[in-house]
Amino acid sequence: MGRDGWIGLGLLILSGWLYSKLGEIPANPFVPIGPAFYPRFLLLLTLLLSLALVAQDLRAQVREKKESKEASRDWYKRYQPTLLTFAAFGLYVLLLPRLGYLLSTIIFVASLQWLLGKPSWRRLPGSLCMGIGTSVITWVVFEKYLYVLLPRGSWLP
Repeated sequence: MGRDGWIGLGLLILSGWLYSKLGEIPANPFVPIGPAFYPRFLLLLTLLLSLALVAQDLRAQVREKKESKEASRDWYKRYQPTLLTFAAFGLYVLLLPRLGYLLSTIIFVASLQWLLGKPSWRRLPGSLCMGIGTSVITWVVFEKYLYVLLPRGSWLP
């Protein structure tokens, strides 16, 4: 059983114990519902949700055993977006001092936007617009409004 299952089991035991103690709350004969109504409702709800958590965890454990065999073969496919993001960020860090903030951020955002979706040539103009828009807006905010100096670039005039 996983972490969620153990937490659900603990909540199940705690809620059951508290539910068993509800009979000790003194009842007022003039109040039709009684003082234990709301705690009884909450504890029953907690019991049901705890039971659902334990069942969900047990189903997940069975599913994970099946998927673990397939996952070891398909690790590259699973981590491809992460690896592409690290590669793009590394290239961005290398190009930032040479191309400057504006141009390197346009390239970074556009390439990341294009690579993390389904790469097709039809999406390229939208990715370029996103890169240009993001770069220009952040450049205006930081350079013109906040007076933060951003890298100018050594390869550009």
